[in-house]
This record gives sequence, C-alpha cells and structure tokens, in this order.
Amino acid sequence: FAVAHHKKVTLLRYFNPIGAHPSALLGELPIGIPNNLVPYVTQTAAGIREKLNIWGNDYPTEDGTAIRDYIYVVDLAKAHVKALRKLIADPSETIIDIYNLGTGKGSSVLEVVHAFENANNVEVPYQICDRRAGDITIAYANADKAEKELGWKADTSLEEALRTTWEWQKYLEQRAH
Repeated sequence: FAVAHHKKVTLLRYFNPIGAHPSALLGELPIGIPNNLVPYVTQTAAGIREKLNIWGNDYPTEDGTAIRDYIYVVDLAKAHVKALRKLIADPSETIIDIYNLGTGKGSSVLEVVHAFENANNVEVPYQICDRRAGDITIAYANADKAEKELGWKADTSLEEALRTTWEWQKYLEQRAH
C-alpha cells in the first residue's frame, strides 16, 4: 500500500508496555482476563486475585523465570512524538521505517514481582505453576535504531513504571467506592 500510493509509513514495534500516566488518572484497564503480567501483579497486590501464577521456574535464566522487556508507556508516548516528527520532516525516499521500542534489557517475572513489591511496599503472593506451552525463555528489544535515528531512548526505571501502575490501581479502587 505504502509503495503503491507513495506514502511514508513508520512502524513502532512495542515490547511489553507497562505503567500509567504520572497523574494516576490514565492507565491500563484490562476488561476481563488481562493479557499481560503487570495487570495480574497489580490485581493480586490489590486483593482482586488471590495469587499470581508464575508459569515456570525451570527456564535457563538466573531465577528460572522467563525474561521480557518492559517499557514504560510514557517513554512509548515520547517515541511516538519523535517518530511522527521524523516522518513529517524526513525528505528521504525511504517508504517504510520500523523501530523496536523497548529498554534493550530484560527483566524476569520474579524480578518484576520483587521490583513491584519494593517500589510500592506491598506484597504480591504468588505460586509457581508449570510452564505454558509455547512460552519462550527471553525476549527483549534492540532499540539502537530508534536511538540513532529518532534520538529516543527509554529512560524510566522498571521500579518507577511499576510505581505508577500501583498508583493507577489505587485510583481505580478509590473511584469504585
């Protein structure tokens, strides 16, 4: 389509978005069963779920749990702005640009749980379950192209992103009462 109609396209490939706006007025609100780890963590910490299921602790990683790249949503928003500015200003003939958006480093499931607990001074009860079929051991971004061409790099810590997630969860609970 882009080639046939002479349109420029920028594709932004997210890794695992987490967190909420620092105001705690805007965040992820999964309807039904969440698709990602962090909503399960926050719902478990809030008592909505009894325990967090951790799917496998026999991966060839330091703590045995799977590793993923977790990227703060505000960092993603900044990447969108930079990508749009480049798309508008770029005089090149390049039709399609693709950028990985992540931190470039992975955190294990247990690291995320413990970082959440430490950032928010709460406990997240969990249980180790058998691995899920098809889960891979490690996945994280190489965002070098985004840094080089867009001048973008994720700069928010995992702990800070998880703190905003908890503030959002508390806001949701206040709003419900």
